[in-house]
Amino acid sequence: MAKFKVNLNGQETEIEAQRQGERLRVTRDGQTVDLHIIYADDATFVLEYDQADGTHRYIRAAGYVDGDKRQLWVNGRSFTYERIRQRAAGGSSGGDGSLAAAIPAVVSEILVGPGDTVNAGDKLILLESMKMIIPIQAPTDGVVTAVNCAAGDSVQAGVPLIELEKIKD
Repeated sequence: MAKFKVNLNGQETEIEAQRQGERLRVTRDGQTVDLHIIYADDATFVLEYDQADGTHRYIRAAGYVDGDKRQLWVNGRSFTYERIRQRAAGGSSGGDGSLAAAIPAVVSEILVGPGDTVNAGDKLILLESMKMIIPIQAPTDGVVTAVNCAAGDSVQAGVPLIELEKIKD
């Protein structure tokens, strides 16, 4: 299950999402919705869910990603939100940390190797999920200490893919 915080219409909220095949479970503010992925292509998708009265509801959506900024169009309504990055909790006081996928994916490309120096925002790994490319970016300036995956690997949410040691000021 992936947990992340977003700033949605000026209010910070936590969202949990878990995907299993064509099923997606999303929890926000204690309310859970189970969705079925009907169609997904690049940045557009159609989801279906059952309402309390037994009828089906369809959600048509498209999204745009620019770094941490997101634009989402859902059934004709537009939402702008920003992903709030969690600082990785490491085992040392130097700010070491692991970076992981937020959702199950396939490693498309690894852009760095151990010993490489990176800047905050640099793309480190490209993942592919639901025909979308998802970059794993450096949350801070640092040095790559380990890469725990290879191109073509299927990875689960929360599993450390890359280790990054923060450059001390």
